[in-house]
Amino acid sequence: MPTGLLLLSAPMQSWGVHARYESHNDTLSRPTKSGVIGLVANALGHDRNDDLAHLAALRFAVRADRPGHLERDDQTAGGGDFPLDILTATRDQRLAADPSRFRYAAPREVDPVTGAFWEKSTRKTVMGDKTYIIGGSFLAGLTGPAPLIEAVQDALARPARLLYLGRRCCPPAGPIAYGITDHDTDWPDHIPLLPDATTDCPTAWQETETPTAPCLPEQPPTTYQRRDHRNLRMRTRTTTPPPALQETDL
Repeated sequence: MPTGLLLLSAPMQSWGVHARYESHNDTLSRPTKSGVIGLVANALGHDRNDDLAHLAALRFAVRADRPGHLERDDQTAGGGDFPLDILTATRDQRLAADPSRFRYAAPREVDPVTGAFWEKSTRKTVMGDKTYIIGGSFLAGLTGPAPLIEAVQDALARPARLLYLGRRCCPPAGPIAYGITDHDTDWPDHIPLLPDATTDCPTAWQETETPTAPCLPEQPPTTYQRRDHRNLRMRTRTTTPPPALQETDL
């Protein structure tokens, strides 16, 4: 079966699987299947309620031609006096009795409907951190039926929505669609290195059914409501692909 290739290169990208809270967002050192399938679904214009079983069934692999490095960004939000969010308060007038218990939004002094002032409350500064892959370039592959692979490549070339690599603050450095190859699971050994590769023997991670292979919860759910990410077994190996193509070869 053919394999559709995706070029995942950006100043920053983030592919998390562990963190459950907004205050801390981690990332693996390489793109995940769940993240790449989400990117493809976005390109195809799928809604969160759509069944993604046909995309989740594609075989996934990724090669780190330029691994980049990890950096953590410490962030703060809030702190000081903020009025109770008007939309929250108007849903239940009892919320205004103790505004310190509820979430807050940007300062709003006056209710636009009644003109009433809302009681202010002081909240503590929220601290968090987010980790990113800096300067990484990866080549990912999705292997499956030819009609679906062709549709995915067309959508990546002309996406229905803006695409980003893991987080919305991580736009790609260039086009993501990287073509289709007839190689299936062995494509990491046959596709030439990316021009900005920093190694001649990049590491590749490939989806496998080997029961002893390590696994992570990165298998995408079939619908947004079924957030039942199953473990995906991945085999890690070193590859020896051909050298990067020169401009005269392109």
